[in-house]
Amino acid sequence: MSKYCPTCISAKNELGETTAEYDVWYSGHKIFCQINHVGTLEAMEMKAAAKIRSHLEACGFRYTTLLSDGDAKTHEFLNSLKIYGPDVEILKEECINHISKRLGTSLRNLVKDWRAKGITIGKKSYGSLKETTIKKLTQHYQKAILENKGVIQGMKKSIYATLYHSISTDKNPMHMKCPPGKDSWCFYRRALAKDEKPAPHKFNIGTPINPDYFTKIVSIYQKLASDSLLNGCARCLTQNSNESLHSVIWSKCSKETSAKPRCVNIAVSEAVSEYNFGTLKALKEIQKAANLDIGEEAVQIAATRDYRRKKERNRQSNLAFRIARRKVKLANMRKEKYSKKKEGITYSTGFFKHKCKKKR
Repeated sequence: MSKYCPTCISAKNELGETTAEYDVWYSGHKIFCQINHVGTLEAMEMKAAAKIRSHLEACGFRYTTLLSDGDAKTHEFLNSLKIYGPDVEILKEECINHISKRLGTSLRNLVKDWRAKGITIGKKSYGSLKETTIKKLTQHYQKAILENKGVIQGMKKSIYATLYHSISTDKNPMHMKCPPGKDSWCFYRRALAKDEKPAPHKFNIGTPINPDYFTKIVSIYQKLASDSLLNGCARCLTQNSNESLHSVIWSKCSKETSAKPRCVNIAVSEAVSEYNFGTLKALKEIQKAANLDIGEEAVQIAATRDYRRKKERNRQSNLAFRIARRKVKLANMRKEKYSKKKEGITYSTGFFKHKCKKKR
């Protein structure tokens, strides 16, 4: 879908949008105009989804499930249209990558909201909601969903276990939802299973949270551990394959600039062909359909691209590479944290202006 037609723009500049000449010209151009969407860019996604599903219905099959990231009201819009009739409801499934990010976003917003009230809960002290703690809690939340695929109550129990584990102290251990056994990830339950005295909480909890913050945080966890939300995560689906295809499309037709529908259609067709069959095979099929010969250099370039893509995919799927990448990421985070601590506050909205006024 497109809101852009270069011919219309040229005509408006030359004739003037409000002139009679433009109206006469547009009446003849209307059937050839490349604009097929009138409205906001935000509404384009749900309109496109409705259009795709209506076309697929004509082909003899239906999409009755929508994998969504929750950013647009596409699911609500499709059900309101009753595309497949009043008795067929389109179900919604959640992308667990986007769902897990909601926890981090909600906790960061919570820190900002309380800071605006004059209460700081995101300090660097032990038990505060600092950035490293929020990132780890987000990872634990996603892991709790993945490890309990298809079991909603198991997901819920594991999610709450990460919260109660984090607010536990030596005086008030809250590990009742943590998994028991000698192989448990919880140091407290692991020690009990071995008939040992649990070690101090301060040195064994990676995401410590001040128990006083529990009432502020629990509502976020209740929302993100609700049955209605977790039912959409039952199959633990992600939009990784979609995002991967989108990156191939955008490499051929940038999403940052407007383009003609024809250019977009060509880019999508080429990207889908390359994504499914590889660059070399897609090139051969396209050239064959166009009755064109393929040069040796084009074949070599296409084969090289396929080789590099396979090599990179194998490298990224390797466990050792993933562990090494995680270590590099953590090392960079520690380095950044050390630099900020060493340099102090170097940028903050209105901070230095306020300081200067005080000195005067």
